[in-house]
Amino acid sequence: MRGWPAILLATLASACGGGAAQRPVRIVLVTIDTLRFDGFTPELMPSTWEFAQGGQIFEQFYASTSTTQPTHASLLTGLHPWQHGVTRNGIVLSDELETLAEALQAAGYATSAVVSSFPLDGMFGFEQGFDEYHDDFEEPYIQVWEGQELEEGRFYSLADDVTRNAIEALDRARAERQFFWFHYFDPHDPYGDSPAAREQGVISITALLEGARVRDPGLDAALLAARAQYDRDVQALDDALGRLFERLEQDADRFETHVVFTSDHGESFGEEGCLGHGKRLTPEQVHVPFFVVSPAVEPGLRQDAACSIDAPRTVLSLAGLSRAGPETSSFAGRDLLRATPDGAAFGMRRTFVTPKREQLTDGSQLDVGGARFFAVHAGTLYTGNEDEIYRDDDPQALPASPVTDNLRSLFGAFETLLGGANSIELLDPEVQEALGRLGYTR
Repeated sequence: MRGWPAILLATLASACGGGAAQRPVRIVLVTIDTLRFDGFTPELMPSTWEFAQGGQIFEQFYASTSTTQPTHASLLTGLHPWQHGVTRNGIVLSDELETLAEALQAAGYATSAVVSSFPLDGMFGFEQGFDEYHDDFEEPYIQVWEGQELEEGRFYSLADDVTRNAIEALDRARAERQFFWFHYFDPHDPYGDSPAAREQGVISITALLEGARVRDPGLDAALLAARAQYDRDVQALDDALGRLFERLEQDADRFETHVVFTSDHGESFGEEGCLGHGKRLTPEQVHVPFFVVSPAVEPGLRQDAACSIDAPRTVLSLAGLSRAGPETSSFAGRDLLRATPDGAAFGMRRTFVTPKREQLTDGSQLDVGGARFFAVHAGTLYTGNEDEIYRDDDPQALPASPVTDNLRSLFGAFETLLGGANSIELLDPEVQEALGRLGYTR
């Protein structure tokens, strides 16, 4: 097992009381599949929005990629996809990497997870470090995913089931120090599968892609209908999250409670010609919600850029834990409890087993083969590789700024590291030099 073999209590008192008795600690990580940044609004998610007002909301938070497994691997390891190796769906997270749950478990935390879709099934390595791992799914969807057969096609569970299982896990917990991970799938396609939305008709991404392929004149209307159903699913999700947050607040006098909330990626409904997620790095697909509600933070908005790899280190800080020894990367995930004027966000698009072409809404196709990366610099999302740089992953948006030369150097270094089978460090001098030129410092 690698990564953080020497997790130490910064001070035992900060987590569970020193000389004077303190309340037990409960940390909850909530991840939402396919929730766009603009899906997290007071209109669509009133319960979640109200809860978030008690903490810090990040307006510039970016998922590590636009695909479920790679981003969740980053959320659980604090490593970029080119470091942890889960660069696309269907790859098992290596047990040589230490996960957030393992680090907390080693420090005496009881650990429990409830996940709601097959990509996070325990067989893919995400169960590492959890005492309990609930990965039974209810809703039929597809028979085979990434070469794995699904029992009766059951691929995911809806929010009501997740919250019920989450509350049961909270009820069972007896430890003084507790860590929970609750994952929700509802915004993902098929759109409109929540009970309140089904009468409006369920819409699949497959149908939208086929409409784009044949240049269906009704595609624009179908996209509007799909987004409306997506919004209804988000509203249903919010109802279930509201019950979870109410349950956590019931124990607020007994537990010092910390909640970290984010999404693994967003979704496209025709912006830049995109549909769905996973092939591009557009703002709709990588700009996602993130907030921390905790007695350790002052409520308010944060404008510094942050990304998925920052979440684990922040959770460890909430737990009163620190890593011993030197840092293992030139821009290791930040502890977001510490206010910093300049943040950084980096990530990559999934790699593919075979070359891919993306179906665009105008009927054309776009070559998306090869590795692509992104960086957020001075509030702008840049994407590409050492050969080309775009703004917002739009081939028509070619920046003229000198910053692109530094980004090409940085992305080229990332690609070199991606080619290294066992490399989990970013100490390469070229990386450090490129980061310095862009203004990113440790």
